[in-house]
Amino acid sequence: MSEAPAAPAPDVRPGKSARTRAALRDMALKHFVEHGFDRANVPAIAAECGVTERTFYRHFATKDEVLFGDLTTRLEWFRSALRRRPAEEDLLDSVRRSLTSAPIDLRLMVEIARLRSELLSAERIERVFRDRQGAMAREVREVLVERGVDDLVAAVRAEVVAGAVFAALGVWTEGPGPHDVAALGRLTTEALEQVRPALQP
Repeated sequence: MSEAPAAPAPDVRPGKSARTRAALRDMALKHFVEHGFDRANVPAIAAECGVTERTFYRHFATKDEVLFGDLTTRLEWFRSALRRRPAEEDLLDSVRRSLTSAPIDLRLMVEIARLRSELLSAERIERVFRDRQGAMAREVREVLVERGVDDLVAAVRAEVVAGAVFAALGVWTEGPGPHDVAALGRLTTEALEQVRPALQP
């Protein structure tokens, strides 16, 4: 009796779209360093990657998104991870586990954080962080409401939790380099524990 042929190994290489996005991101970061963020030119970035300006904008709505795309990606991952956490789990444990579940390229995360702090004003960074903080608060609020928490209580708790997470990110970003991802984890845990009393019923 012959054995059935082994199934081919799954293809884990990123698809063409992911490779194009990564190439555009890497080229944009190079241009930001060489020319400065404001003078970096999207048509030139796209041309060096062999694609059109339109292709760049299919992957990144703005140049800013290149420097903040890691937050968007992590928030998308956070959203689905938080919804999979057990309803009876402590909220801060759910948030912490959801934040750390995202697969991340640590080198890229640190490099983007460094470039953000070097190339952008503190005000510009804060504006984007506030927007992403609001997005995180909406996700936490929805999960709390699904867990049966009163809408106002859920809204307040969600704002407190998202505020703590982004306070830690802000302190880490503004701190002197090199940016250590482990330090970000410690700051986030500390910030969440500081707000724990405010989350008690």
